[in-house]
Amino acid sequence: MTTLPASAPATTGAAFAHINAVTAPTIDDLKLMVFLEASGLKGYYGLASGSENPEIRALLEANGREELAHAHRVAQVITLLTGEPFAPPADEENPYVSATAPALTAAVLEGLVRAETNGNDLYESWAQSIGNAEAAALLRQNGKEEVRHADRAAKALALMG
Repeated sequence: MTTLPASAPATTGAAFAHINAVTAPTIDDLKLMVFLEASGLKGYYGLASGSENPEIRALLEANGREELAHAHRVAQVITLLTGEPFAPPADEENPYVSATAPALTAAVLEGLVRAETNGNDLYESWAQSIGNAEAAALLRQNGKEEVRHADRAAKALALMG
C-alpha cells in the first residue's frame, strides 16, 4: 500500500496550492505529486462523462490516461532518488480522488488550460533543481505532456463553443 506523506494537505485544492509553490521538491513533495497526478485519471474521465460529444470525451480521457502516466514517472523519480520502490496509489487509497466530477463547463476547461500550462513550468523548475539527469528527463517529459493537456483542453473548449 502506498501512503500519503503525513504532512500532505487534507484537500485537493490545498495540495495543488502547496505543489504549485514548490520550486525544489522534497521526497514528500514528489510523493504528494504522485497522488495528485494519479487522481487525474478519474478526474478527467469524470469530466469526459459530462459530454455527449465523443471528440471531447476522447480528448479528456487521453489527458486522464497521461495523468496516470505522470504519476508513474514521478514515482520512478522517487525510486531513482531514494532507491526505494514507490508506486502510484489505487483510487481507493487516494484521498484526492473525488467520487463526483465537476460539471463540464467552459470555465472548468479554461481553468484546466491554465493549470496544465503552469504544469510545464513547474516540472521544468523541478527538473532544474533535482540534481539527477535521469530524474530530470522524466520530469521534463511530464512537462511536455502538460502542454499537450492544455492544448487538448483548449480544443475541447472550442468544440463546446
